[in-house]
Amino acid sequence: MKLIIFSLILIFSGSIKQYHEEQLHIYVGKKHDKYLGCLNCSKDESKSIWSPFGDYGSRHMPNAIWNELGKYGSANSQYSPFNNDAKYPPIILDNHKRFCGYLTVNKNNQQRSKNYLAEQICDDIDHIREDIANWYSWAIDRNY
Repeated sequence: MKLIIFSLILIFSGSIKQYHEEQLHIYVGKKHDKYLGCLNCSKDESKSIWSPFGDYGSRHMPNAIWNELGKYGSANSQYSPFNNDAKYPPIILDNHKRFCGYLTVNKNNQQRSKNYLAEQICDDIDHIREDIANWYSWAIDRNY
C-alpha cells in the first residue's frame, strides 16, 4: 500500500512540474509568424519578456511589447496588445503550438487569454513598464 501511495505521489508531482514548465510564447503578425518572446520564462532567460536586457524584455528594443514607441507596444499599432482596436493582436501559444488566447487589452475579445500574467500585463501595463523585471518577481512571489 505504501508503495502505491508513493508511486501516486511521484506521478502527481511529475505532472505538476510538467504543468509549471510549460512555456507560453507570444507571436504576432497577420500570420502570427513574428516571435515576441516567452510570457512565463524566467527573467534570466534571453527570450523572456521579463529580461530587462533581452531582445523581448527591454523597453527600448523594437521587438518588445514594452516599447511604447514600437510596433508591438504602441497604443496605436494594429499589432499591439495595448490597442483596444488592434486588427492583429498577439497570440499566445504553448510549447506544442496550441492556441492559448490573444494578448489584448480588448476585454470584449472572447478569445482573450485567461492566463494570469497575460491579464495582468493588459490590465496594468503602465505600472509594469515602470519596473518590468521587479514586477515579474512580485507576480511570481504571488504564485501566479
